[in-house]
Amino acid sequence: MRRSTGDLVVLIIIFAVFFIFIAILFGSNKKHEAVVNRAEVLDARLDMVADTDLVIYWIGEPYKELEHLMPAVNVIQAGDASAENLPIRGALFHTRKYDNEGNLSEENIPIEYPKHILIIISGNPEFTDAGKAALLDAASQNGVPVLAIGDAASEALAEVLSYHRFHKGPGSSLYYCLGKGYMENVIPVEAAKAGGMDLAEAIPDAVLKAEADYVPQK
Repeated sequence: MRRSTGDLVVLIIIFAVFFIFIAILFGSNKKHEAVVNRAEVLDARLDMVADTDLVIYWIGEPYKELEHLMPAVNVIQAGDASAENLPIRGALFHTRKYDNEGNLSEENIPIEYPKHILIIISGNPEFTDAGKAALLDAASQNGVPVLAIGDAASEALAEVLSYHRFHKGPGSSLYYCLGKGYMENVIPVEAAKAGGMDLAEAIPDAVLKAEADYVPQK
């Protein structure tokens, strides 16, 4: 009788461990499926955004979760930013100037941009004076929306635009568009703090806002 009772206890323990293992495995699979589904939803939204006439000038390092947005992204290092690679305002007309000897001395050619353009700044940017001037021209003269993500990037943009920030610290962001004004924390603070998928999921909405706000300057 004692052996039977002992065997029964062992059997119960084995079955309990087995069912716990199955439950853990099932839970892990469900969690994995949720992560995969979340990534698939984000990728689909990014594909939709990238499939418009859009160019994003990204100053810094784009987030790895935004791989499906990369066809629409030009990556620029802050120290390399200049009038050569940022969407500054170009000439309205194609004009040429000649010197007294009839030689071409200056030529201004209008710059053609896509229907939608946006500048995103991330990381801890250190601009040169030329970079600051080009960024200011793009935002204040050419009307290009600018989104800075993170405290350091927001502070760098605020300095260029001579704007006083009211919300600082981890998770802060700053958005500006000519004619629409400034918006702080356009990216939810908790999402910006969390980074990863949480932050990446906020990017499509920010891009769509910029597309709606942008008005090409004439």
